[in-house]
Amino acid sequence: MAQETTATTDLTPEEIAARVGMIKKMLMVGGVFVAVGYLLVGSALFFELTQFHPLLDNFFATQTQHSLAGGGPDRAGGAALNAQLATIHQWPSTLLWLKLGGVAHILTGIFIALAAIVRALSMMPDRLGSMMMTQKSAPSTDVAPADD
Repeated sequence: MAQETTATTDLTPEEIAARVGMIKKMLMVGGVFVAVGYLLVGSALFFELTQFHPLLDNFFATQTQHSLAGGGPDRAGGAALNAQLATIHQWPSTLLWLKLGGVAHILTGIFIALAAIVRALSMMPDRLGSMMMTQKSAPSTDVAPADD
């Protein structure tokens, strides 16, 4: 006594369409996170190359007897030296924040996209069952038998 098992799904086509819409939204959100991450990393590199490195070059060209730590002769009397050092020492934390924030956004976007892919893959049996039930209930009449 063989029992016939049929592919039944508990999801209606509307529910499947809603899940597909949710997956598309997840992919869009992941894409936005990745785009913001690349903008943050790109801006960090832009600021580093256009503003931070010229400050360093200017410091090393004008303050030949001093180090970045502020050591050297006549440290107390140099207002220009103190101003340059204060400006230079403010940049690394900003650049680090931009770079780490950018990488975090990129990784978050990748995680959301992977979650959407897993959700789409877990929905495939339901979609296949729904398509099989649709084909079973409405057979096509325009198919001719093959001549062998």
